[in-house]
Amino acid sequence: MRIFVITKRTLVIAAIVLIAVVAAVIIAIAVSDGNATAAGSMAVVEEYELEVLAGKKRELPVYSVERDDKKIALTIDAAWEDDKTDFILETLKSYNVKATFFLCGFWVEKYPEKVKAIYDAGHELGNHTATHPHMNKLSAAQMQKEIEDFEAMMVKITGEKTKVFRAPYGEYNDSVITTVRSLGYEVLQWDLDTVDMKWKPGICLLPTAGSTIQHRVEPIPVLCKSALEPALGCGLGAP
Repeated sequence: MRIFVITKRTLVIAAIVLIAVVAAVIIAIAVSDGNATAAGSMAVVEEYELEVLAGKKRELPVYSVERDDKKIALTIDAAWEDDKTDFILETLKSYNVKATFFLCGFWVEKYPEKVKAIYDAGHELGNHTATHPHMNKLSAAQMQKEIEDFEAMMVKITGEKTKVFRAPYGEYNDSVITTVRSLGYEVLQWDLDTVDMKWKPGICLLPTAGSTIQHRVEPIPVLCKSALEPALGCGLGAP
């Protein structure tokens, strides 16, 4: 192990050396600036334009459609329970209202008779994937499998494939939209979520939503939540 002993004489010598080094650096900087100024006076400035490519237009689902008449599209997602399906179908029938039901594969497997009832009542059925994944995290092949697995279930029950698709959680990116459309589906989002899963007694969802509804809005009640019964009934009955 080496031990370094610093004496007063050593400190004085080090200080002198340090001052000399600093002075040399200052002189070098001054000379460099002078040369740069001289060179700059002789330089020719060349003008050029930087071409910036326009950003790629993002792929978007259908949120709404312009209409001249005052109509809305009622869409319902079915992915969890089934406690109010019959009530919903009866209520829609009593007001002569048709809706689009976006069904999830595991819901279809669990309640095939309800799928048939929705279909027989004349409502449109939509593809909501087989397992309700986060589509943004899937490859194109995985997305295709989700969609095709769902359709295989539907064909067994209704004999037909669906034509519209809604991404789980409302999540999408360019890859999701492009992949789904390449399979022949239109991707539908929503303009207004009634958030009926958070419904509280005393709140009538559709009239409340109606205060902000325009002629092209799509509410999206979630199927089979126990709170939906009074909300849907009073909503469809409202003027």
